[in-house]
Amino acid sequence: MFWTDPYDPPPGECVQCWAHAYDKSIHAQLAPDEDCADCLDHLDFDCPEEMIVY
Repeated sequence: MFWTDPYDPPPGECVQCWAHAYDKSIHAQLAPDEDCADCLDHLDFDCPEEMIVY
């Protein structure tokens, strides 16, 4: 099944990571070479358990 809603991730996915991956407006204000601090936080320290959909 394909999920199309960026704010309704499938089970096993992080709510924030899913939204940041599929809602392009979240990163629209970033410069082309600028990284998203929230995304980097999840990449470096993993997603918080409470943000994972079960």
